[in-house]
Amino acid sequence: MTDVVSTAPYCSEDIRKLLRAYNLLVVTRDHERTIVGQVSREWLQSESEDWLRLSSLSAGTLRSVRGREVMVDALMPDLDADPDAIDVDSLLAQVASSDKFVNSNSLPKLEPAIAAEVLLGNLLLGVQKYGNRRRGSPSLTNDLIIAAMVRDAVGRPDRYSAGLPGDCENINMDRIEELFGSAVVQHLYQLRGFIDQFEVSLASGNCAKLKLPRPFASVVMAIEAASLRLIARAAGDEILANLDSARKAEVSALGINCDCEFPELPLLRAQYERTRHAMQLPGVDYGALAEPIGQTLMLAVQDVLEDPGKRRRLVGRRGKAVRDVHMNLPLIESYNASENLNSLATIHIAALEMMQFLEKGRRKSSSTMLGHSLRLAATAERLLGAELEPCIATAAILHDVVEDGSRLVAGYDQSLSNIKLRFGGPLAAMVSELTDADTASAGVQKAHATLQQHNLALPEEQYNVDRFTEMPLEPTATHEPYTLGGVVIKLIDTAMSEEEGIRDPDVMSAWWKHSGIRIFWSHNVRGRIVRPLLLKLSHEISHYEVSPGDYKNKRWNAELIEGLRRVLMFSIVSADQYAVQNLAILADEHQLTVLERDCLIRQFFDPECDADSFASDVVESLLTEERLNSSIAAGNVPESGYVTLYARNGKHDAIRDCSTFMQYRAAAQQRGDIASRLDLRRSRPEDFVKTVHEVVWLYDYRKVA
Repeated sequence: MTDVVSTAPYCSEDIRKLLRAYNLLVVTRDHERTIVGQVSREWLQSESEDWLRLSSLSAGTLRSVRGREVMVDALMPDLDADPDAIDVDSLLAQVASSDKFVNSNSLPKLEPAIAAEVLLGNLLLGVQKYGNRRRGSPSLTNDLIIAAMVRDAVGRPDRYSAGLPGDCENINMDRIEELFGSAVVQHLYQLRGFIDQFEVSLASGNCAKLKLPRPFASVVMAIEAASLRLIARAAGDEILANLDSARKAEVSALGINCDCEFPELPLLRAQYERTRHAMQLPGVDYGALAEPIGQTLMLAVQDVLEDPGKRRRLVGRRGKAVRDVHMNLPLIESYNASENLNSLATIHIAALEMMQFLEKGRRKSSSTMLGHSLRLAATAERLLGAELEPCIATAAILHDVVEDGSRLVAGYDQSLSNIKLRFGGPLAAMVSELTDADTASAGVQKAHATLQQHNLALPEEQYNVDRFTEMPLEPTATHEPYTLGGVVIKLIDTAMSEEEGIRDPDVMSAWWKHSGIRIFWSHNVRGRIVRPLLLKLSHEISHYEVSPGDYKNKRWNAELIEGLRRVLMFSIVSADQYAVQNLAILADEHQLTVLERDCLIRQFFDPECDADSFASDVVESLLTEERLNSSIAAGNVPESGYVTLYARNGKHDAIRDCSTFMQYRAAAQQRGDIASRLDLRRSRPEDFVKTVHEVVWLYDYRKVA
């Protein structure tokens, strides 16, 4: 066998710990919101992305800073009007008769709690690099930063550790040590003690006399400042006063009066005082922490506390509680991310970018867009390990920020040009290949171009700096194949989208509750991109294992190939699980018994059952028109066009067409062939049966709940 060039692990241990910390935050705290903490599933469901009629929004929401911007964009699209200078009553009068729709992700929402920890990481890394009069503060280690970020995850359930909520495991110190090592555990214990000391000193008003070790004093202050930033944004967006009655009831149960003019004021004042006292702690770094926070966030909040009418200045695209704070952070102000493609700091900054622009973003599941992106990067680390290129993790975090950070969706003007300015041409190019184009066929063309190329290119090979100094960027450029990084992110992104649907079927609404759109999306929308990528990645793995010498001048090795095998298996298993749930939905739409549903699922995946037998013995025998009509009459299905076996034409007499469903099954059989050919299911075959049962159990549980 030909020798292959050996390379050192690419992803540093500090970067891997950061990505694991992001995942831990998402699985324990993505369902928490600033101010109110954990919210109900009904609250999460009400936030899911949707297109809302402008006239359905409350006058209070439309009078807010963001509401005015929404009205101007919807009713005056051809004018660059100043939202603060418009006659708001005149626009409100137009809204009542407007047929315009707006994306719910453009409307103010309480930020997910994980946003505070993302900001905290950026604050502390800035102290590490630029504190101590810009000489740096090495005593503020990366392990201490991780400990600070995950401090509140301990004791909370890992919501992704099991299907059913009651089976989830709680995060304990053993789990922290397993993920991050003993140093992080030690820092965590120390930090808890110092936070307790701060609370005692705060109660007695003696914070200026409390002497904490120098790095820990800055950590305590940064924790308080990060919380203040989130509350300030909520105050400026006037969120609590404009909640619907159900969510107001949840907040009122916490002792917060949402019916007054400024519900956030007491919380804002209390957190301002906490942060002010934390800034007085001896040992807090001044130049890299106290000064930038004091001269932006603290001054802005102080103005609001003196004159509540100024709270509108806290938010918006240039708000003092968001952009001013972020842009004046030493890490943002002084660190050149564009020249440090694979660095720890660049990943921190990417997470902050995602949080700043997509804090309102919610997916159709109960996941936030920030949580989805952070977990995507963390999943890449879990699958690829040390062979993960850090730039792939950064691109994973930023993969949705352009299309979902646009003015149409989130109310911002995010673009590939902005990403190129902040992160450099190569990373912007990586983001561009993941950004959806205006035409749905672009991704399909790019995927087929990838399938036809000789070898997959690593991002560092395809996206070099000189090449992109003058080259214009475009979303999903069809003339270039996906890089290996693009393939990995696309596959993991799709798998996670499927996983969100599996976990939260009850959160889906309208078309997305039924088999038609779900199977169409899985097979004809995302599937047309994923299937060629699965084939290409499987061919690449096979080629390497047969002829490793062909890769001797590339950064390919056995460890990377093993990681890619895990990526491939992750994608296949997720697609199969999503198919199982879709089959359960299809069974309900036809009122099948439990035994009949089991038969449908078993035969769907059985490689020994040919297409003709499946069509006659299952589709025609079990999924009959009579059963569907009975289900429609019972109100379980709005009309036949919602079901995968019928054309979606918006009519009650949709034509029966099983072709998409049969092609969907053929794709599942193809995935099984790939898994068998590469021996991806090295565990016992019955493990897949167990997984099938878990998916069905979760579906039945959510349906009843």
